[in-house]
Amino acid sequence: MTTPKRRIPSAGPSITEAEIRLVTEAVRYGWYEKRNMHMDQFIKEFSEYTGAKYVLPVVNCTSAIHLALLALGIKPGNEIIVPDVTWAASACPIHYMNATPIFVDIDRQNWCISPESFEKAITTRTKAVIPVDLYGNMPDMDHIREIADDHDIPVIEDAAEALGAKYNGRQAGTLGDIGVYSFNATKLAMAGQGGALVTDNHDLFDKCKQLRHHGMVEYSKKMFWCEDIGYNYQWTNIQAALALAQLRRIEELVAMKRQAFHWYTDRLGAVEDLQFNSEAPNVRNTYWIVNAIMGKRYHTTKEQVIEEFQRNGIDSRPFFYPISSMPAYTRYVKGKNMAKANPVCYDISPRGISFPAAATLTEEEADFVCDVFVHYLKHKK
Repeated sequence: MTTPKRRIPSAGPSITEAEIRLVTEAVRYGWYEKRNMHMDQFIKEFSEYTGAKYVLPVVNCTSAIHLALLALGIKPGNEIIVPDVTWAASACPIHYMNATPIFVDIDRQNWCISPESFEKAITTRTKAVIPVDLYGNMPDMDHIREIADDHDIPVIEDAAEALGAKYNGRQAGTLGDIGVYSFNATKLAMAGQGGALVTDNHDLFDKCKQLRHHGMVEYSKKMFWCEDIGYNYQWTNIQAALALAQLRRIEELVAMKRQAFHWYTDRLGAVEDLQFNSEAPNVRNTYWIVNAIMGKRYHTTKEQVIEEFQRNGIDSRPFFYPISSMPAYTRYVKGKNMAKANPVCYDISPRGISFPAAATLTEEEADFVCDVFVHYLKHKK
């Protein structure tokens, strides 16, 4: 087992001269009348890539979800359905609205929201659902949309982790009434920080755009005229330049992630009782992060695996914890047995490990990670 020359990072971007050139251009020339030059170009090319009519760059994906809920007119006491296993940012904006998150189970194969669990959770108070394209995969969106349409429930597709993924040939983020993306530094395409909201609905877009900038009316005869109390959720032109360069390399970046997935599965495929990210025939999974669910024969936890990786100079992540298990969200699930309500979430989360997936990961580093992992598992049966 050859020790790597560096500590292996869990996540991180691929930066080339293309990114440096565009960001430098933005810093040098993106001011005064050209202050939105890269922003405007990003909007144009992102719309072309996704096929969405309207694109709204925002400060992060969390703010995009918040704007979506605002535009949909969510009121205090309304219920918003969200998968229990996802990053907490999918649920935080529900709290901002004084609405109630309803945490539902995930599918055992794709790890995304279970349509059956979604349908079972619908009440007269349900006003939206937020399916999450977890780890670059996608849920059964045909079934999700069918249920949502039958009950007149708007769909906010959280594609924060899935830019570049496809469902029946359509881009992730375009299968709901509103889609949201992240350009956080850990994402497949990044801008250090940032997000985007897309929709084909002009009224929803206009409302989100107005609220993004302090409720200011863009076409009013009065300058700085605010009709709503809005938010400062604007992105910068410099960030847009970085995201634009990454967007132009999106297929290359997806290919890098998919290659890393195959490095891991080629080496670990023969190991008994491991479940890796799935890919349905009608889905292109970006494999933003490669995960393995360890079988119960291995008497270990994800935290213990992470500690072993740390001792060997490997940074990794745990499979997301159920949000309903976190102290911040106990108010929403008080008195409920969430392990019984969402059995898949509570079954697989403790046994799930995320392997290093930085864009700079090398095949030799993947070899080392797999060697450490296999050696560890041999002593845990």
